[in-house]
Amino acid sequence: MSRNYRILLILGFLVGILFFFPACKSVKLLIRKPLTEMSFNQLYRNLEKNTPDFSYLSTKLSVSYQKGEKEPVQFRAQMRLKNDSIIWMSIIPAMGIEAARVVVTTDSVKLLNRMKKNYILGAYHLLDSLMHTSINYNILQSLLLGKSVSYPLADSSVSIDKQQYLLSMKMRMPAKNSFSGYHLLTQKIWLDPETFHIKELYLSESGMQDKNLHVFYDEYQNIDGRTIPLKMQIIIDANQKIIINITYRRTEIDIPHGFPFIIPHKYKRLI
Repeated sequence: MSRNYRILLILGFLVGILFFFPACKSVKLLIRKPLTEMSFNQLYRNLEKNTPDFSYLSTKLSVSYQKGEKEPVQFRAQMRLKNDSIIWMSIIPAMGIEAARVVVTTDSVKLLNRMKKNYILGAYHLLDSLMHTSINYNILQSLLLGKSVSYPLADSSVSIDKQQYLLSMKMRMPAKNSFSGYHLLTQKIWLDPETFHIKELYLSESGMQDKNLHVFYDEYQNIDGRTIPLKMQIIIDANQKIIINITYRRTEIDIPHGFPFIIPHKYKRLI
């Protein structure tokens, strides 16, 4: 073997080392440490610590709504919420004039359609038909605030999935018809291992295997020490898939506002 050939081999070896070890070092930096083992109760307590404590919330929303293969519809909305009591929304399309107003309480849904000059006063089966899935005030408020849906537990477990804590729960949700007992509601929550904020939430009700709801929380914001979603996506898998993207803008907490819902006398009632 010639002297020049040996020199080239040595140089090639050294260059290989110089490239190999920094590469190994960078790979090691990308490897996350194993998550600390925690019980379901520990994780749920950490989750509850992130639950925002307030009486009133007001925010402006940018919304994209897509149903099935149709083109997404973009609109703005103003939302006001009194905790555990009422959710009020004013829906404003691109032209800047209010098109509809919605009021959701713990036992009723009201919809005022200014474009068609009619209104609806009904129970939650109306919201079910609009959302193509079973929903109530507790679920709707929890989703909008990035909270766990809370009902008595029938079963629970914890595991690790996608480098996040996965809390799996089966809960006894009261049936909408009070005479029919309860339904089992499956809830899965993927928790960020550092902040314990909800990253993903999945809901499915017993007897409705072909319908489920999946929420992704992409970003949160801190408002006066309370953590509120900033960007979220709701995916409803039902007869037709519904995708709703929501961005919160100019959120205020504990500044009381009214919840007006005045029906002009010329409007026609549909339900």
